[in-house]
Amino acid sequence: MKFLTRIAVLFYVTLVMFLSSFVLLFVLNYIDKQSIFNMLALIYRDETLRMVFAVSASGLLFLNYVFYRSFTVNTHKEKTIAFDNPAGRVSVSLGALEDLIKRVVGRIAEIREVKSKISASKKGLYIKIKLILRAEGSIPEVTSRVQELVKRKVQDTIGLDEPIEVAIFVGKILSDQSKEKYPPKVEATKKESEQNIPFQGYRA
Repeated sequence: MKFLTRIAVLFYVTLVMFLSSFVLLFVLNYIDKQSIFNMLALIYRDETLRMVFAVSASGLLFLNYVFYRSFTVNTHKEKTIAFDNPAGRVSVSLGALEDLIKRVVGRIAEIREVKSKISASKKGLYIKIKLILRAEGSIPEVTSRVQELVKRKVQDTIGLDEPIEVAIFVGKILSDQSKEKYPPKVEATKKESEQNIPFQGYRA
């Protein structure tokens, strides 16, 4: 899929560059309009040239159809993972796995926020996780733990035999002030509520 994407991008960049250069040269009078008319007339009169341009146009239409199918049908298929059970075929939404990863990774104390994105191909699963860490965590240790946890959890959940690649992007590391922002507030509220309780005396 990545190779086909690169070919498509290269093809369309080359085509747009050629057309843009041609129009620019024509507007700047570097190309004479009479020369264009003569070239078109030659193509129109010559049967061999007409055949060459017809084949080229047909090839471009076919490539455009192939790229369209690759970027629409394959993208739709990659939104689910399918496997066969003895009783029938099972499809699992990638969105469900993303939610599972978010819940599992979010339980780690050093992690404040989790976002995940999964893409599937014939080579296996590619999981990209974006993390916001708390200040006290060691990035190599935490990320290694997250990768092992996610890989093991996905394999145990869907029984996938294909390779699973887990890439992690640390977007932010919170400071100690951000980490301690809320606990003092909760403690102060608790003390204030205790002070507001009226004294009712002792009961035997």
